[in-house]
Amino acid sequence: MDYLKCVCEHAQFRPIVGTHEQKELFSRTGDAKSRICLYGSKEAVAAFSRFEELGASMATTEQRDAFTNMVSIMRTDSGSEVCVNNTDLQNVLLGVHK
Repeated sequence: MDYLKCVCEHAQFRPIVGTHEQKELFSRTGDAKSRICLYGSKEAVAAFSRFEELGASMATTEQRDAFTNMVSIMRTDSGSEVCVNNTDLQNVLLGVHK
């Protein structure tokens, strides 16, 4: 959850490079990523790695799909039902992209 909050902050606030706010956000993001690596399932870590390999951005369809897949796996790991259709999850998280 903390990582998703950081992703939203990066997207919404876009702090100015070098500011205390940016350093704090990067610190919180790194902390959240570390906890995913420590506590996440091997599938979640592999999906996270794939998202990072693609640039950890939402600019392309492939990046958005990788992010959504990662969240879907983390959601299942937390005890929620499997999302049969990641499109619904992606629409809620990222908005509708055509």
